[in-house]
This record gives sequence, structure tokens and C-alpha cells, in this order.
Amino acid sequence: MTGSAALRVGRIAALNMYPLYHHLEAVGGPEFAFTDGVPTRLNRAVLDGQLDVSAMSSIEFARNAAHLRLLPVASVTASGAVDSIELFSRVPFEAVRTVAVTPHSATSVALLRVLLGPGPAFVPLEGPPAEALAEVDGVLLIGDEALTGFRTPFAEHRTDLGERWRALAGLPMVFAVWAARTDLPERLEPALGRLMALLTEARLRYEADPDAVVAAAAERFPFPPEFIAAYFTRLRYGFGAAERRGLERFLELAREAGELRELPALAAA
Repeated sequence: MTGSAALRVGRIAALNMYPLYHHLEAVGGPEFAFTDGVPTRLNRAVLDGQLDVSAMSSIEFARNAAHLRLLPVASVTASGAVDSIELFSRVPFEAVRTVAVTPHSATSVALLRVLLGPGPAFVPLEGPPAEALAEVDGVLLIGDEALTGFRTPFAEHRTDLGERWRALAGLPMVFAVWAARTDLPERLEPALGRLMALLTEARLRYEADPDAVVAAAAERFPFPPEFIAAYFTRLRYGFGAAERRGLERFLELAREAGELRELPALAAA
């Protein structure tokens, strides 16, 4: 099964998703056509009809929920500090008034607005983050870029948005969900069902033997195994009742902050 007969699947190309993709790569088979990219690119590809299903920024799923189906089998979630969603700033968090935000994330930008309030101005990050700090108070980075900044600091202050969210809401922060287009052709439904089963299987296999995934990740990403192992303990990949409550609360606050017009119904697929 190839070409137009394959389910077109987006994969976030960052270390945070590797615990799922490590096993998914080995068992996926020709019924899937994978596209790797940053969250904002994959969000757009799903909405434009270039992909059938993907891990998506949770805020972008919510903004376009009328055209998407939530797949309640996997997520990228943190229950506190996450290390890869970071505001690097030259002033304390409460004093930040201007931020250069990464072009790679939608959820993190919305979360930062929730946490900072309406006052600070956000501008697109252009050029090296350290250089941007000459013009703005803070720089928002995600994923591997944030991890690099975490290991090699370039600003006087560093604020973990996952930690700030936990202090504010006392709930998990769901950064990404899996979603499929509602107009998925009927012929692709079996492949979608298999993908959902594989995502659950991949999560369970990772939880059963995380060391194997850490060793494989260390061969693909520019971080030492001990750093990767510690980072992975920050993340969860399921989508249960706690994740649903955390996502609902985030979306409520995002709407209050002007980042979301309507709250979607988070019904199971």
C-alpha cells in the first residue's frame, strides 16, 4: 500500500516525540506515509489537506476542532517542569515586557500569553536567540533548541513554562495531541485504527523498557544518554482523564486570554 492509498501521517521531528516514534518506525509498514516537521508546519499540513493525521499543537487542534477528530490515545504532556519549553530572558519573568517567540510552536506561544497576561508584546524570533536578547526582554524556545539553551545558558534568567503552568493550574499541561481530519476517506479508516493501536503499543513498549529508547535516541540526537533519560522522565504520552482535565483548563484560560474563540468538545473519537 503506497502513494495515495497510504495514510499520510505527520511526526514532530524532535526528541520529545522519540519515545513513540522509536517503536512506530519499526512496525508501521507501507500503509503509512510519514512526514517529519516542526509542530507549526505539521499543523498547517493537516489543515491544508496535505496530511491526514498528525501530532498537533493542542491549541491549533482546538482552534480548528470543527474540522478535526481528536484521537484520545496519545499526547505530549508534562506535569511540571519540562525543560524543552523555556523562556530565556535578561530580566525576571514578572518583568518581561517584550518576547521574541519561536516560529515552531503554537501551544507554547498561547501558554506564554496565559502566563504573562495581555501586556507584553510578542514578535517573531528572527536570527540567533542570543542576539535577539539585545532587542527584547525574552526569547521563547521549544524542543531541541530549548534543550540546547537549557544545557548551555545564554540568558541570565530561564523560566520553564511547564513548571509555571503546574503552579498556576495544578494540572498536567498537554502540549500536543493527535488528531485526524474529519473528511478522512472511508478506505483509510482501517489504517487510522491501526495507527491508534500502534501509538498505544509504542507507549507501552517505551514504558516497559525506557533504557532501549534512550540508547537509540542518543545515537540520533546531540545529547548524552543521561541527559536524555532525565528529560524523558519529564514527559508523558498517554491521554487519560488527567490529561483531558489539564487540556480543558488550558483551553479555558487560552480563551480568556484571547487565544481561542470557542471551546471544543473533547469527545472521544
